[in-house]
Amino acid sequence: MAERKVALITGGAMGQGKAHALKFAQNGFDVVLADMQDPESDAFRATVQEIETTGAKALAIKCDITKDEDMSALFTQAWDTFGRIDVVVANAGVINFGYTWELTDAQVQKVIDVDLIGTWRTDKYAALYMRKQGFGRIINIASTSGMYGTPQLATYCMAKWGVRGLTKTLAQELKGTGIVVNTVCPTKVKTPMCETDSYVQFINDLTGNHYQTWQEMYDSVPFLDVEDISDMVYWLGTSRAAGKFSGRDLGLDLGTLQQ
Repeated sequence: MAERKVALITGGAMGQGKAHALKFAQNGFDVVLADMQDPESDAFRATVQEIETTGAKALAIKCDITKDEDMSALFTQAWDTFGRIDVVVANAGVINFGYTWELTDAQVQKVIDVDLIGTWRTDKYAALYMRKQGFGRIINIASTSGMYGTPQLATYCMAKWGVRGLTKTLAQELKGTGIVVNTVCPTKVKTPMCETDSYVQFINDLTGNHYQTWQEMYDSVPFLDVEDISDMVYWLGTSRAAGKFSGRDLGLDLGTLQQ
């Protein structure tokens, strides 16, 4: 078994996933980055290069979390390369918008396939490999929208509520194994997923504002920085205290859960 610890992160090429990978790399971990993007794409290559400047090894793998064969190959390659998987962050996700009565089957299926079933598939392989070594931390990224309803986010809310249920079930199943699993539930985050016209329109509909650009939206609406979430993810993945609980939801909510 390698001496350096290893963190595997889905959706690792950019956004939250990139920030999580950098946090672990800066603190002595090697990292496995799984993403839909090709490792030779500009964004993915830039992430790998930034990680490597910390002295960490970065294994970049193109992976579709909706395909079992891709996920099986991802974990096999990670295990064969490093011989251990200490932390898995199930971060990959997508979002779409629409009132419940407007949604199509395809819209619903897309988000469920990635955000819920993809997280289950990530957790499945994380548990299989971590049980071999007798320890590990699994961190599922959900959302405050998985803790209350949000208009026009039925698909996302369904998926993220499901992630919380998955976490609690897996925590029960992994009792006594040395593996813990918890969920981080962030509110709105400054990531490329929010820097689209459709997201700005969603915020306008939600708040009654008339923002023209995501930059204007960021200036006026409270958003988390990705580093805020990475600090929590790293703490869950490494601290002694975070090894003392499992099946919990941690809300990074900017106070929204108290409103």
